[in-house]
Amino acid sequence: MDRLKIYQADPKIHAEQIAALQRTLPESWALVDRPEEAIAILTENVDVNEAMLKQAPRARLVLRLDTGEANIAPSTLAVVNLSNTGLIGVAEHVVALILTLSRHLLWVARKAAAHEWVPGRDQPILTNQKKYTYNWIGLEKSDAIYAKKVGIVGLGHIGRAVASRLRPFGVRLLYTDLRRFDPRQEKELGVQWRELDDLLRESDFVTLHLRFVEGPDGNENMFGVRQFALMKPSAYFINTSRGRLVDEAALVEALRSHKIAGAGLDVFHYEPLPPDHPLLSLAGDNVILTAHTAGTYNPEAWQTTAEEIVERVRDIV
Repeated sequence: MDRLKIYQADPKIHAEQIAALQRTLPESWALVDRPEEAIAILTENVDVNEAMLKQAPRARLVLRLDTGEANIAPSTLAVVNLSNTGLIGVAEHVVALILTLSRHLLWVARKAAAHEWVPGRDQPILTNQKKYTYNWIGLEKSDAIYAKKVGIVGLGHIGRAVASRLRPFGVRLLYTDLRRFDPRQEKELGVQWRELDDLLRESDFVTLHLRFVEGPDGNENMFGVRQFALMKPSAYFINTSRGRLVDEAALVEALRSHKIAGAGLDVFHYEPLPPDHPLLSLAGDNVILTAHTAGTYNPEAWQTTAEEIVERVRDIV
């Protein structure tokens, strides 16, 4: 029986990703460098054009790594966009930070662990569906993110992944970028364009997703005193991008003076944080510091993608 073949159209796909795929393929499958007998085409940055499709008459599926820019010619073939789960990990981390800050979960957990009950609600009772003790720690408000505005600064792969994961929560998604998307793309993504200043003024959460660019024309410390001053006092700032995009002294001052409500930070100018860094003294209920752990560990991400490739091909055979 002929081996089932997947054509690797892009020879520059990350070597570790290909190694993970090779380990995951069933014994009767093969990853090949010619399209003629392939049932599926795998690409990242190499276009799947009409000429390639003619060379692959048995192909029924195109697998595209969404970290790339490959164009796919119109055809009857199914097209699957394979998410980079390392980048998805960052998007999930952003959502976790937003929910944790919004719902004051660190404060709640700390109070519960310390048995700091509100007088009058401190005696245990046996609960049922109608009888219980509500909010026995005295939480003053528990903000849902429904109908809140989330401003995404940089709508690249991760920014779009954040948007897609926040839409089901019913938030309003604002974005700014180096270029504006066309109206059709904005509608598909569920986002609304804003200039940066307007986005900062309106948003309840601002999450940063830009590449760091060094040099005189770069974007080091692009978030500073002026930008934090534009934000609402009730707003939170999230950075899982690169630390040097943010003027940390300005951020510390904005937090200390309550110009913003809090922050969730995974990246910093210096990593790990120096032991005398002022952000460490602010860490707590409204300032969450994580240790550049937002992205899924690469080997895990490569393996997850490899398993998805196998699963998607199985669906068509």
